[in-house]
Amino acid sequence: MAHLKTDSTRAELTPREWLHFGSQMGEVVNTWAGRSDLITYVGPGAGEEAPACFKPLLAEVEVNTEIAFGKGIEPEVIGDFRERETQREWPKASGAVFHEALHARFTRWSLPAAQSLLSSAEYQALELLEESRIEAFGVKTFPKNREFLRATALEIVLADVDEHIENVTTLAAASRIAGLLLARIDAGVLDRSDAGEIPALLEAILGADLLSTLRSIWTRAQTHELHNDATYLYDLAREWAKAVSAAQSEAGETTQEEAEQKMQELMDAMQEAMGDVEFAVRDAMDDEETSDRWAKIVAGNKAANSEKNSHANAAQKIFKDAVGPQPGSPTSSRLARTRKPSSDERAAAVKVAAWLDKARYRERSETEIKSVTPPGRLRSRALVQGQALKSKGVMTQTEAWRRTARKHTDDPTLNIGVMVDISGSMGSAMEPMAVTAWVLSEAAKRAQARTSMVYYGSDVFATLKPGQHLDDVKIYTAPDGTEKFDKAFKALDGSLNLLHGSGARMLVIVSDGGYVHDEMEAAKKWVKRCAAEGVAVIWLTYDDVRYVERYTKGTSAVAVRMSSNPTEVAEVVGKAAAKALTAIGQRV
Repeated sequence: MAHLKTDSTRAELTPREWLHFGSQMGEVVNTWAGRSDLITYVGPGAGEEAPACFKPLLAEVEVNTEIAFGKGIEPEVIGDFRERETQREWPKASGAVFHEALHARFTRWSLPAAQSLLSSAEYQALELLEESRIEAFGVKTFPKNREFLRATALEIVLADVDEHIENVTTLAAASRIAGLLLARIDAGVLDRSDAGEIPALLEAILGADLLSTLRSIWTRAQTHELHNDATYLYDLAREWAKAVSAAQSEAGETTQEEAEQKMQELMDAMQEAMGDVEFAVRDAMDDEETSDRWAKIVAGNKAANSEKNSHANAAQKIFKDAVGPQPGSPTSSRLARTRKPSSDERAAAVKVAAWLDKARYRERSETEIKSVTPPGRLRSRALVQGQALKSKGVMTQTEAWRRTARKHTDDPTLNIGVMVDISGSMGSAMEPMAVTAWVLSEAAKRAQARTSMVYYGSDVFATLKPGQHLDDVKIYTAPDGTEKFDKAFKALDGSLNLLHGSGARMLVIVSDGGYVHDEMEAAKKWVKRCAAEGVAVIWLTYDDVRYVERYTKGTSAVAVRMSSNPTEVAEVVGKAAAKALTAIGQRV
């Protein structure tokens, strides 16, 4: 075949602009081939006249981008070829590349040895049988890639006819078409309906007996599992060549006009079948995309529900009792004293509430819009359907473009979760921390927000249940030797549904960030998740802010160093909260 080569094709390397894409395709080709040694050359002119080719002796796959994807197509337009969505967008190119990968995986016998042992006709028959053999194994190995092979099958047949038509008789050409097209039906690549009138036309040319003989040969070839040893295939190739030669001798000569007429009928039937197959493949690709999308949604919902339930259980354990440390708890923290907030602290709460109101947070929603014209992503299935209807005289405007419109909802409900560190290193900060906790509680009440608060050290305990309000400033001791950050966050999330909730959500962490390794990794994980799920995060510390930036770096979270003066809480907390909420609200 034109794409299974023993000779050289081109000397150039992959053009610079195609290098990154070529690297992606190389990963995919090696994965499909079950190898790690294949080199992939990608670009205009690679593989000469074929969309792709494989050179076994050099372990190279070449992909002619102008034929596989179209002239003038740039790699940025194609996308990342490692992604299934991109492969679905270009099914014919994916089919051509997958076919060569299957040669690399299953055509492990020596082509030069076969050429030396077989006559020219026998070797051509061997290559012919190998086409459906590798694809039969390909469908079994990668069943989801079957549509890629289906998308390119008829084009491979047509290209082969164009290549050999001048050098073979009508009967020999028909035999090749049968071995390429009908054999793919038996291999599981094509449906019988994909072939249209072709089987009847081939039987009329070849006769039922010869066609039955050829089918027996290619079906036996498709079961040959010794990919490194083609000895059995040699015998089948000889049997094929002998059967076709005998049939030619028996059939005698046909006129040029008769030969051209029969071949034209076959070509016309294949052209018509190609359109139907393309439509069917696009249908299958869209069905797969829909199936994958729903599978991701189901898996995501399952994971989200599992996480929500787990965190809700954690919250139930922490918030079921009265606030404060419970008897038998591993924490040594105790309520040291309680006092009424000062006038300055009340004023600070009013200021924080005002900052929260000023935060330009908007809850985002997304709507998919389909349109006749760009912008958006091309919906290939809709485009093919529109062209099919147009060819039948049905004039309609096809909504072939899809885009996502995003809008913001004003004044969403605000949920605030507060985590306060009570490890020994935070001892000197317990007074301002207590003031911070009260100010946030009072400000949230004024802003009509729901607030929940936990303290965490050697254990976790609630200091403010969802919907409650702190009437007094409560100052706890901080004697604990460790910090249960992970447990604290899960309980807080379970009480307010921060990660999976809606509306404006904010997490406030008051800590110096000095944790053991496991808790440090948990803190990084949850801060990152919060930012990804639209939860504003502010991390307040009374130490060097650089110690906590290890947790907030690379996210929309805000790290702020606090003053030990309680009356300065308002300005610091208020501005930080407004900044964090605004960053989340403006995120695309």
